[in-house]
Amino acid sequence: MDEAQVERLCQIAPKYGLTLEHQGLIITKINDQPTTFDTASYMPDQFVDLLSKIIATNMKADLWRWQ
Repeated sequence: MDEAQVERLCQIAPKYGLTLEHQGLIITKINDQPTTFDTASYMPDQFVDLLSKIIATNMKADLWRWQ
């Protein structure tokens, strides 16, 4: 990914329930949790798939915690 794609991804992420922060090509926070994902290591579709897995994991956790 390039920096323009990372910036765009950070702008559209809230539409899908995620907040992302970045410094250059590094995603530094996902939903206020510190992280260090180097987006240069991913094709854009691969990184979106990774984010989708994070959303799915969070949904599953919420489902099992539901009372």
